[in-house]
Amino acid sequence: MMNRKLVFIILLSLASLSLFQKEEKFQETFSIVTLPVKEWYLNITNQVYDIWEKYTKQADSIERLKKENILLRKYLYSQKMSITKLEQYSNSKIKKYDINENILHIQTLSYKKINDFSYIYLTNSKELKEDKIYGLIQKNVAAGIAIKNDNRLEGILLSNEKCQFSTFIGEKNMPGIAKGIDEKTMEVNFIPKWSKIAIGDKVVTSGLDNIFLANIPVGTVSKILTRSTYKTAIINTYADILRPDYFYLVKKVPMEIQSIDKNILDNSEDNSTITKIDTSH
Repeated sequence: MMNRKLVFIILLSLASLSLFQKEEKFQETFSIVTLPVKEWYLNITNQVYDIWEKYTKQADSIERLKKENILLRKYLYSQKMSITKLEQYSNSKIKKYDINENILHIQTLSYKKINDFSYIYLTNSKELKEDKIYGLIQKNVAAGIAIKNDNRLEGILLSNEKCQFSTFIGEKNMPGIAKGIDEKTMEVNFIPKWSKIAIGDKVVTSGLDNIFLANIPVGTVSKILTRSTYKTAIINTYADILRPDYFYLVKKVPMEIQSIDKNILDNSEDNSTITKIDTSH
């Protein structure tokens, strides 16, 4: 009985050893057979990882480039604005004003009120007097008036009803007083009722009020109204007062009043002789 058990154990051990060797051989064979599969899987995994890493880096790069692009666009916009202002400055330089000692070149500092585009603060000058009214020229057209108060130079543009100055209308130089209405419109009041003015007539400064030089363009007549004792002309103005960057300020008006049109003398109630005046203020 004992011998049978021993023989069984020996046989079992031999069988197990044989199976183990076969299993080890099988595993080795299996490993060799599956090597291409493992290699393929590893390659796929690496490719997926590389793609993911590339995508992640690309996304980061895109985000970074977007931020840089925004910064560059802001910088470019700033440069374009600077170039535009320089071009405006260059275009606003009219030689006849640049060489005139009675005219100053000034710039806008800010609006006086956020909700009012007709009042502005201007660069100041010690040469200017307090409470005196000065004419503002934008490029070569009338743009408003300026007054120095408490050592601050304030600009009142054409759209403001407080902006008033004397004008001539048409070829016959019919006199009138211009007053602001809005950004593109003024009214010229107190035109003699008998005067012959027409739609399309040019309106210029008269220079008689010691504010503007004579013959600075203001606008053209778009409508004519007849009042009880005078006419009113509605005019479309030339100035671009919504972009009040640079102005010429008329510091002093050398005034020379030549002959006034014969039609005015013939139709005026006072036909007294008007003499030539040649003064400097």
